Amino acid sequence: MAGVVLYFGCDSFGTSGEIVHPIVDSLTTPPSEATVVLSRGGGRADKGSTGPVVTFRERFERREVIATIGGMEGTEEGTFGLLWDAAITAADEVLILDRIQTNVRVFSATGEYLYTLGGQGEGPGELQVPEALVLEPGGDLLVADQAQLIHRFARRGDRFEYYDRSRFEGEPRDACWVGDDLIVHGMRSGAGQQILHRTATGRQPELSFAVPYRYAPSLVYEMLSRGQVACGVENGGWVVIAYRLRNAIEAYDIVDGELLWNARIDGLRPTEARERRGGRSVTTGIFGDERALHFLRRVAGGNGVPVFVQYSYSLREDILNQTGHHTVETYVLDPETGEGEYWGDSIPSLLTVTDEYAVSYRNDPYPRVRVARIPR
Repeated sequence: MAGVVLYFGCDSFGTSGEIVHPIVDSLTTPPSEATVVLSRGGGRADKGSTGPVVTFRERFERREVIATIGGMEGTEEGTFGLLWDAAITAADEVLILDRIQTNVRVFSATGEYLYTLGGQGEGPGELQVPEALVLEPGGDLLVADQAQLIHRFARRGDRFEYYDRSRFEGEPRDACWVGDDLIVHGMRSGAGQQILHRTATGRQPELSFAVPYRYAPSLVYEMLSRGQVACGVENGGWVVIAYRLRNAIEAYDIVDGELLWNARIDGLRPTEARERRGGRSVTTGIFGDERALHFLRRVAGGNGVPVFVQYSYSLREDILNQTGHHTVETYVLDPETGEGEYWGDSIPSLLTVTDEYAVSYRNDPYPRVRVARIPR
């Protein structure tokens, strides 16, 4: 049967044959070379090999919801469009990025609305296509913007205030902080470009690394290289990336950009990308006899917390009928080794996880956020 198009880019279809991606020969780390293989639906892993994951799971399962934010009706401050990212400050404030309303709303951990940052526009303090929230150790807030910008909101007493913005070469898709470094997952023009960037500081130059898919047409390359990231300071600093259209999770050393490990999940069915006309048009969706598909939903955690990787799992009939029905599968990995566990499909979609809080969201029947405290 013909593919059901979930994404369409750039040009109409031509008459030439299709190329199905990913192509194994174009992968820097093919599935057969995975250093870690996780089991979908495998449950708890061996305690001896995943101590940090097991220990955190015992705490995570005792989390308690302390606030629900958002409603179908009510104040403008509590009505969301598209929940995109979140962060927790040292003062226990919850920052929520709304992609449609193009702003960051600040709440207390118990759900009290405090104030709003941003808003659509190109002026100082305004956002265009915000992608990620990052908190610096000093307390400032960075907002990675797909419009090739990094906005800085400085901490001034008990509030954030717009300070400045800097140009980033490329389109930021996600970002995280590790030690003294900002790591940006950004797409730069042209195929074969590195996709992870340790931004320049006064003490060191920029370091770009990771070329996961070696394929010439830039549209295909960008689609197959896009994902989400989490960072941590252990062993000098690392960044973990999971990809949208590939069954792959990779960890890199931020000091030299070397690959530390790469994992795949047995039974995971990511959507294919099908190319026509030399990479100028690409579709993703249901092709052939696939019964279900996985879509990357969230990478969270890091900096002392295991890495959470979530995928939505949709049955064929729900995709074809556009019902929106799906489950969310959660995998939790030890960032030092890549070993981990499947935690089932009962955990809601996450926005962020820290050592003390888990912020999750639901969209049905209306967008809302839940803040849970993780006990010590």
